[in-house]
Amino acid sequence: MAFRWRHAHDGRYPHGLVLKLHVKYAVYSLLRDVPSIKCYDSSIESFGGSMYYFIINPQASGGRGRKIWNRLLKYLQRTHQMNQVEAFLTEKTGDARRYARMLSERCMENRIITVIGGEGTLNEVVDGLHLDSDRISLAYIPTKVDNDIARCYRKRYTLKAQIRRLMNPSDELLLDYGVLNCASLNRRFAVSSGIGFDAALFPPLAPENREEAQETKKAPFPKRRISYLHHFMRELLRARQSHGYVILDGEKRHEFNNILFISAHVHPFDGGYMVCPQADGADGFLDICIVSTKYKWRLAAIMVASIFGQHVRHTGVHLYRCREAVIHTEKALPVHVDGEAIGAQTDFTLTCIPKKLRLRI
Repeated sequence: MAFRWRHAHDGRYPHGLVLKLHVKYAVYSLLRDVPSIKCYDSSIESFGGSMYYFIINPQASGGRGRKIWNRLLKYLQRTHQMNQVEAFLTEKTGDARRYARMLSERCMENRIITVIGGEGTLNEVVDGLHLDSDRISLAYIPTKVDNDIARCYRKRYTLKAQIRRLMNPSDELLLDYGVLNCASLNRRFAVSSGIGFDAALFPPLAPENREEAQETKKAPFPKRRISYLHHFMRELLRARQSHGYVILDGEKRHEFNNILFISAHVHPFDGGYMVCPQADGADGFLDICIVSTKYKWRLAAIMVASIFGQHVRHTGVHLYRCREAVIHTEKALPVHVDGEAIGAQTDFTLTCIPKKLRLRI
């Protein structure tokens, strides 16, 4: 069995280092040290003659991304389903977006890109893809079972069953995605975007925060729960109400005096909370949840109830459905897209792009 590896430099295919390895499983020991590999096995018949592209975040979910990728390689070789595999391992924020853009721009053939990682990795890939044509399909292997988008479609995941779905076009879903527009940036989101307390629960992407988050993910379960509860209570005490308004589909204007958070959803879940229980990823609409109350203690009860989708009965909770929402708050509040904090904003627009995202999950 022979493998040919290539390093990727600055997102471009290289001319340089090519290693031919005739040791059957050397790929696993060397995988840790290379950010991008290209593997060929000429002794195995092609599975439909296709090239399979993978974007992997090895650090996702406390290193689970790397474990899944290693298991996936072994499974593909053991079942003789791997002919041509090209994989890109991310090292820093923005790598997944860059790889997705490189693999999808000027693409003239049907191409499947498989993403292994958490919501943040999937968000970067969706944000970086060129979706002008119908040639690009995404396949997604989540690194944790309580992944927000995964739990909408599967109650239980096994790696072998997921591989079969990746190879089967009949399991492909045609889904919506959202777009956030503001003065400083334009970002897509696959699951949700929000402002206020909802976004404050997600830490900024400064290096020290990333290191702290990685240490927390590796900690025992009780310690992770205690850490999250501490963060939740701290942000609850810091939360600020703001006057503001929302304009839905350019017509309906709704004003609020004590906005604590606004969350827009393509899918129901947000960080484990079922914020918009009726959200449907293929209906062409965004579901909007607005919490506005002058009593911050109510917010704690609302968030606990939202784990089960029962918060809709609480005073101060307002649900809407629209294709576009223009949001204004008098105070600058933190904003997130798919769990990635992007700073504080006062004005931005959220839009639903219907059925342009091809996803196998």
